[in-house]
Amino acid sequence: MVNLQLDKREPDDPCKYLLAIWTPGETANSIQQPERRCNSQEHGKLCDDETCFSCNSIREAESQIVRGTLLIPCRTAMRGSFPLNGTYFQVNEVFADHDSSLNPIAVPREWLWNLPRRMVYFGTSIPSIFKGLTTEGIQHCFWRGYVCVRGFDQKSRAPRPLMARLHFPASRLAKGKGKGAGEDE
Repeated sequence: MVNLQLDKREPDDPCKYLLAIWTPGETANSIQQPERRCNSQEHGKLCDDETCFSCNSIREAESQIVRGTLLIPCRTAMRGSFPLNGTYFQVNEVFADHDSSLNPIAVPREWLWNLPRRMVYFGTSIPSIFKGLTTEGIQHCFWRGYVCVRGFDQKSRAPRPLMARLHFPASRLAKGKGKGAGEDE
């Protein structure tokens, strides 16, 4: 189950560690919701396909666990210091842990029931996240939500790109499907 070695939060970090819960059947490179893929349940069995929504939903419900990606408060990830090359972070910014973005951690459902839920906005940049949002929507993000624009490797302390399941840039989607370049990120 969960056996994490987390850095102690920086005293002045306003963000908490968060968990981005995976949908059953979702993989690190998923860009669409998982679909029902088999008829195994009609025969009283569950398939072993990691992308099968139906079988994995039953499996996760019976095991009373959820899978998730750890979201690390940026000030804590940076150990209270920031680079001097002009990089800045939002007060409500979190980084997606790279290891658990590839291999989600299993968390007992009972640990999560009474915790407050928060909205996390994922994107390639803050402007791309807020593009098209109303002023009220942007305010809500800063008052109640979080933003995440990069992954973070806790071992090397280096930034990593977000995995597809958290954010798939429209520019990459356009290349794969032949859509126009003017699409929103």
